[in-house]
Amino acid sequence: MSKNSENSSYTRVKPYNEDEAKTVQLSRMFNTISGQYDKFNDLMSWGMARVWRKKALLSLKSFDPKKILDVATGTGDFSINAFKYLRPDSIIGVDISDQMMSVGREKIKKAGLDQKIQFERQDCSTLTFPDNSFDAVIISFGIRNFEKLDESLQQIRRVLKPDGHLLILEMNEPQKGWLLKGYQLYTRVFVRMTSKFLSSDSRAYDYLTASMHAFASGKKLIAVLEDNKFSVNKYKSFTFGVCSMYLAEKQ
Repeated sequence: MSKNSENSSYTRVKPYNEDEAKTVQLSRMFNTISGQYDKFNDLMSWGMARVWRKKALLSLKSFDPKKILDVATGTGDFSINAFKYLRPDSIIGVDISDQMMSVGREKIKKAGLDQKIQFERQDCSTLTFPDNSFDAVIISFGIRNFEKLDESLQQIRRVLKPDGHLLILEMNEPQKGWLLKGYQLYTRVFVRMTSKFLSSDSRAYDYLTASMHAFASGKKLIAVLEDNKFSVNKYKSFTFGVCSMYLAEKQ
């Protein structure tokens, strides 16, 4: 385990209790809120998630990945956008929540992409794909939910082809000043109040905001990636630092 991730407080942030494994709780949580997750994501991102996804995916375009793995695929938006902007031969999305993927399958069917995009229930820390299987691995708003960050990154590195790319898009709090105070007020007051109308499971939304606060971002996450033998070629923050993109290459 890398020194940069073993001491991270994000691993102690859990939705419901301290006793159960984080992954078990997250699977239950995302199954519960799957029908309203997209609306909540729009709230958290100020409606900018679609723009961020496009900008991030276009950073992969010059590498022309043909086989893509979408980790923590959720309801499948990143997979659908990846096909739209990159036109790979195939995409496999994996997630620990069956209900989130069920929502995603409906989207994919509606988009006519069910022959191009498939979903499988898998935990990223124990991927079952052979070594060197994918040209690119993409993760959108999911890496902060990994219970075993180092193990997951090592699995991602294993299934990537030599010189394959890892693209991470993740929300984070602005680092300082009035932007930080304003965003904290927005998430703690407006988002919390609105989430009560979206789902009866208010603890799920408390977890999503708390995990964003606790998870490593910027230089700290870059250090974790480098410890796990990825070379970060591009880092970019969007919309006053509310979201960050990392484009890394397998060493």
